[in-house]
Amino acid sequence: MKNKKWLQIMALAMSLPSTIFIAVWGAMQLTKMGILTRNQSMALFLVIICSLLFLMVYYAYRRKN
Repeated sequence: MKNKKWLQIMALAMSLPSTIFIAVWGAMQLTKMGILTRNQSMALFLVIICSLLFLMVYYAYRRKN
């Protein structure tokens, strides 16, 4: 592969839509089972998505040179 240093960032970016789907589904299931409240499940979803976005920016910044 010609640009190997961007592979990890591209993998995170490509997995983002499926991660959003699974995080929403998992949060809904935990709310239905009564394990988490609605606010806790929304917070869990936001933490998952924000951590993925942070990792993409972090890896891109580290490998920009």
